Amino acid sequence: QEVTRSWRLPTLGLWFSSLLNRDDQYRSWLEKGRPKSFWLTGFFNPNGCLTAMKQEVTRKHKGQKWALDDVVYHTEVTNFERAEQIKAPPAEGIYIHGLFLDGAAWSRQAGNLVESQPKTLFVSAPVLFVTGNARKEEERAKKEMFGPIGPYECPVYKYANRTDRYFIFFC
Repeated sequence: QEVTRSWRLPTLGLWFSSLLNRDDQYRSWLEKGRPKSFWLTGFFNPNGCLTAMKQEVTRKHKGQKWALDDVVYHTEVTNFERAEQIKAPPAEGIYIHGLFLDGAAWSRQAGNLVESQPKTLFVSAPVLFVTGNARKEEERAKKEMFGPIGPYECPVYKYANRTDRYFIFFC
């Protein structure tokens, strides 16, 4: 019989490193307070973190009568290469780090995705700023900035196997 693994990373060593990093994130959060940036894929349920962020943003905009169902993600690539460079959390939303680009790279100079270097499969992504925005405002802003086609919406997955089961969100 085939024995199924209880981990999704390619080796037990990577799984254990991931476990230690998750423990570090949770202990730091408990002892020092809310982190400036979240290691999104370190959560068992990263969608729960993003949903909680949307709830916070919706509450901050209750005077504008935002409804949680009408709030969508708004994502921006920051100039931070690593979470350690962040001095303070954003006033609204969250910073996320620890993501990788598969088959592409981020050009800081051009401010967009570019072809990855030959024989380089994965590249660290910069820190992302993720917040919520009212659906109509977000759609209007995207049309103004990117035209009728809109921007490329990059899927984010928890693991390298790109399936619906590990899909987190579009950024």
